[in-house]
Amino acid sequence: MPLSERRTQSRQRWRAPPEDMAKINFDGAVFSGENKSGIGVVIRDSAGLVIASCSKKLQQAYGSAEVEALAAATALSFAADVGVNRAVLEGDSLEVITALSQDTPILSSIGPWIDDAKVYSNRFFKLQYSRVRRECNFVTHNLIRCAIDIPDFIV
Repeated sequence: MPLSERRTQSRQRWRAPPEDMAKINFDGAVFSGENKSGIGVVIRDSAGLVIASCSKKLQQAYGSAEVEALAAATALSFAADVGVNRAVLEGDSLEVITALSQDTPILSSIGPWIDDAKVYSNRFFKLQYSRVRRECNFVTHNLIRCAIDIPDFIV
């Protein structure tokens, strides 16, 4: 089998959530040249149709783990605000997904945003966490690129 075919087969793709749930994809990025950060959130139903999405520009360049944690907290708050209460929260940051899955306090710089995310998670009847590779978060990652050109927050 040629190498190009093997690469294509090994790539992960976005997968729909169970039928009674939504999937909330989140991502964060740092625009170091602009000294700013951005976050993106895409919420889809079990058919893969977009329920809602948002992009936000942050007026500070955070560390990568910090902006990912802030994106997770924003994603949960946004999803609850649009009426989602059964969901899979999915991102590409192992550190953030692991921290959200633990009951112990997080004593690193992402701790405050993880705490916020855990508070927002109480607004859900059912919430699961999933970590995926970046290519599964492609739409959300591309949405962040729009964040640098918006004044603050766009839905």
